[in-house]
Amino acid sequence: MTDPRSFLIRMVSVLGIFMVICGFLYEQIYTSFMGNPILNGTIIATALLGVVYIFRQVLLLVPEVKWLSDVQRTRTLTKKKTKPVLLATVNVMLADQTNERQLSALSLRSVLDGVAARLDEGREISRYMIGLLIFLGLLGTFWGLLQTIGAVGNVVDSLSSSNANLDKMMEQLRSGLDAPLSGMATAFSSSLFGLTGSLILGFLDLQLGQAMGRFFNEVEDWLSSFARYNDIHGSENQPVLESSLMSEGLNEEGARALLQLARAMERSEKSREATEAQLEKLNMNLGLISEQITDDKRIRDQLILLNSKLETLGSQIVNASKEQQNAIGTELRSLAGSIDRLISKKVKSEK
Repeated sequence: MTDPRSFLIRMVSVLGIFMVICGFLYEQIYTSFMGNPILNGTIIATALLGVVYIFRQVLLLVPEVKWLSDVQRTRTLTKKKTKPVLLATVNVMLADQTNERQLSALSLRSVLDGVAARLDEGREISRYMIGLLIFLGLLGTFWGLLQTIGAVGNVVDSLSSSNANLDKMMEQLRSGLDAPLSGMATAFSSSLFGLTGSLILGFLDLQLGQAMGRFFNEVEDWLSSFARYNDIHGSENQPVLESSLMSEGLNEEGARALLQLARAMERSEKSREATEAQLEKLNMNLGLISEQITDDKRIRDQLILLNSKLETLGSQIVNASKEQQNAIGTELRSLAGSIDRLISKKVKSEK
């Protein structure tokens, strides 16, 4: 947060330069002041009151900035802290935010409008004093002109055209011009002091406005950091909906409850769509599994058929093997009988 006392340096510097200039022009200023001490003293007193008031308004921002800086640093709002004046709406808002520190757009605008109204109220008196100084200067001007016109008329009436003594006439004219000159001194001196005072107060009020503007902008930036403008993702109609609900007479809590219901319904709709997508994907997977089961059944039938064919082939091989063994056995027996006969024939021949 910007320290408002930095603006006091500029204000004091300008006042110091103005006092130095007044010191150099002291004799001329004193002569002008004596033109009408009462009116000019009133103008100077008004200007001094305006200066004091503007300095006071700048200094009033210091505890507000300190309070806000403490809240930003500690992120807590304790009862021991002194309650602010300009930030009273912000204090109430922070005290009410017990569950979540969030503001709707309308609540943020209401809080900022309250702060801006208090800041503008503080500048109304300073602006009035600037206008009052101009008014007093113009009042002295017209007052002095009226005195001048009346005094000139009296001088003209007092001159005697039958008086042949020219020296006496000039002396009478010179003494009669003192009143018009006094009226002109009143007119010009009051304008001088009034415009000068309004110029000084105008510059100080400008610095006060800059200090308040910087303070308000920083408060707005801080409040905007946790304001809730759009809680529904992808929904661009929530601000319009919230404004319409508020315009229909609902308070903020009722509008917020309806918006939460709308968000819950939207989340339910999204959940239903996600469930339907998952069911569709599950159906696709079940179809694939069914196809795989059908393929497995076909393969199983083919394996059963192949197994039966293998059993038939095995039985045929066994039967063929038995027939071959029987044939070989028959051949071997006939061969053995032939060999026996040949042996017995050979034995008989040898004998």
